[in-house]
Amino acid sequence: MALSMIEKLFQQAKNTTPEEIEKLCNGILDAVYNPDQSSELTVQLRQLYLVLYASQTEPSVPVQFIPRLLAAVPLTDKSRIKECLLCRRILMELIPFHSDESAPQDGSESKQTDTEPSKLLLHVLQGKQLGCLSKHLAQAVCWLTSAGVDLDMQRRAFFFLVSVSLLHSNQVSTDQLKTVSDQMSSWLMNASLCQAPVPYTFNPFKKDQNYPVTEVDGNPATNFFTVLNIGQYYTNDQLLNIYTFSMLYQWLCQACRYTRTEKSITDTTEGNPQQLDKIILRKIFDSLVGRSIDYAFRVLDQCERKPKIPTDAELQMACLVETVNILDLVCQLDESHIPRVFQEVKRMYSKLSQDPANARIIIHVLQFTVNHCTALPYDASESFKLFFHKMLTRSFSNPAVAFETVLFIRKNLEFLCYETNVLSAYFPSILKILAWNPRSFVSDFCEIIPAMLSPTTAMEIFHALLDLPCMTASLEVIDKVKVIDPTSTTSPTSVDLEPTNSVDAFKSLLFRPMFNFFTRVEGGHGDTINRLESFHAVLQDMANHPRVLVCSQIVPVLTRVWFSVILEKTHSEFVSHLLPVLMERTNLLFRIPEFQDDIKKIISEYLLLLLKKFPEVFVTQLNEVIEFLTGTRNIIGKEDFFTNLVWAVGEYFCLTSGESCAPEKICQMYECLEVLSYEVSGITASTPAAEAPFSIKVVSVLMSAIAKLASRRQDLTPRAILCLTKMAQQHQNDFLEKDTQGILINRAQELINLLKLPNFASVILGPKQQLKNQRVHRDSTSLAAVMRGTHRLIAPNT
Repeated sequence: MALSMIEKLFQQAKNTTPEEIEKLCNGILDAVYNPDQSSELTVQLRQLYLVLYASQTEPSVPVQFIPRLLAAVPLTDKSRIKECLLCRRILMELIPFHSDESAPQDGSESKQTDTEPSKLLLHVLQGKQLGCLSKHLAQAVCWLTSAGVDLDMQRRAFFFLVSVSLLHSNQVSTDQLKTVSDQMSSWLMNASLCQAPVPYTFNPFKKDQNYPVTEVDGNPATNFFTVLNIGQYYTNDQLLNIYTFSMLYQWLCQACRYTRTEKSITDTTEGNPQQLDKIILRKIFDSLVGRSIDYAFRVLDQCERKPKIPTDAELQMACLVETVNILDLVCQLDESHIPRVFQEVKRMYSKLSQDPANARIIIHVLQFTVNHCTALPYDASESFKLFFHKMLTRSFSNPAVAFETVLFIRKNLEFLCYETNVLSAYFPSILKILAWNPRSFVSDFCEIIPAMLSPTTAMEIFHALLDLPCMTASLEVIDKVKVIDPTSTTSPTSVDLEPTNSVDAFKSLLFRPMFNFFTRVEGGHGDTINRLESFHAVLQDMANHPRVLVCSQIVPVLTRVWFSVILEKTHSEFVSHLLPVLMERTNLLFRIPEFQDDIKKIISEYLLLLLKKFPEVFVTQLNEVIEFLTGTRNIIGKEDFFTNLVWAVGEYFCLTSGESCAPEKICQMYECLEVLSYEVSGITASTPAAEAPFSIKVVSVLMSAIAKLASRRQDLTPRAILCLTKMAQQHQNDFLEKDTQGILINRAQELINLLKLPNFASVILGPKQQLKNQRVHRDSTSLAAVMRGTHRLIAPNT
């Protein structure tokens, strides 16, 4: 329901006419200066943004709309944050298309010092019109480095410079880079250690007392100021210190990918240009890199202190994450710092690795290790095992840990796939993230799952994907039990053989091993379990749980990804093992009707593709296929799969299917289908259509399969003709509608007529691959041969 409403809104937005857009823009311009129309303005801005976002063509807005909106935003009341953010998003959609007319220029407003800082970020949005940036960069650097400049102006200029360096790095000169870097170094190391005076009291007869800032544990700070120093009020230089730390990672990021564009340097210096860039970058950022390391080491020391206020522990964790990322980036800029930095990171890791609550920071330590593994004499396998085996299984429900883990895996997918066994060994733990957050990571796991597959894990992962709703339900049950009775999660407390609900099943000695299997940490403990159907039954009360339902909706997407990889990369031996599994699992799926229908449809679809590519599987799994096709019980509930398998037998099972395919095996398969045909035909002929256990399509496909097999062995032709004749006779006076009867009888008669001409039957019902691939049926040069053959059929005696 929700998805259909969203699609309807998007369709309405796409169909918005230019006249409606113009009317909407005019309404926004009328309301933007009127504080009393705040709610109307918000609604109109949201509506315009949705129209622009949904539009697949260049938006059509009035010519003066963008300049007037650019002029209005800096003058808007600061309390109207929501409206300003919407305006910003709208400008980001519009300005790249209207850069020539709407780019901010040096008008009368832009020359006023009080309004210019508030418009700096709007200049970053102007798309291809970059002329104004160079004019404002020098002014922003001047504000940044001049003494006595207002704090808010410096903060805006600083953010503007970082944004420009990230989005338009070629606009920033090396001199400006060095100036800003030196200023950042100064702000990092030279902030005062005294708190700012209380701004709300003033006593001219009392001298202000300078109270020192404290560490997180409450002791007075004796080293230089950092983001982890606590004060009631902060001075301007302390606030700039905090701003600098928060922007340091982004500033160093652009240093890693900065490409020098000043031609004079490359023309006058010999040597490798890439090496030259690296030398220049080191000179530009040398001071900042050194200060950043000192600052980061100071933060690491502060994070070892026990916080006086418990909530400061979250601040420590956030600073730890940022600090490790900064040190990682610093080592990428200058590899000579790796040994020194690694010792500190390793020391921190050894202290934090015992607590699962530190899982998020361990992820970033692993990223540091991956980035510098070639320069470090360090085996990271134990670190990977610690995180994916112990920490992730306890922290997968933490949104931050889940997000960081998926991001880490995607970023290092190639390394994890080829250099470690993480993906193949710990995929059950990784899949717990998806099972607990099914809405959030579907696209990510579409990329991760192919990397998990290997000859030893592919089958187990297939079962894990089909059982993903069971994993979600199991995790929900365990989470529920922890709230109800925490002691029962350690060991089973019930011997009830027939529990009535999932919670009781978890407490049962009989079903606890099943829960343990679906929430296991490592792979390699078996593909699936016995008594899976009974486990589905005890989890049935979780079938309507929102998380389980969403999980069941994403499994078909991931199953298609799995099949596509198997179809491209696998070999016939694996498909030979897979075919019996497909026969079994089509009837062993968690009891959500839509989920079962989707999975059966996908399995049936890919069954044909796999058997077309590997027809020799029929030979290796002949007994299993015959056993599956022997009874009509396998048709009920999985008719599409059964029908496709019968069709594939008729289409692909021939003497060329494999080296060991003998005529006797074709006879075995024919006899199986013949018996099945009589049984199916008898049921459909004697049962009203509304009560029939399967559709008439099964009968039609069986007719075709029998005729095709008989065309490959002429000694089977009389039996096939007799079988088809009896099937046609059975349906002449049955319960089927006249049209359906006519279709079946005509189909049977067509096949009988073909089988009476064995030479033509073998060509039409079982053409050789060379004939299929050629253009005989379309090539005009073959017309004479076709005409002669047709004439012989129509008039054989002339």
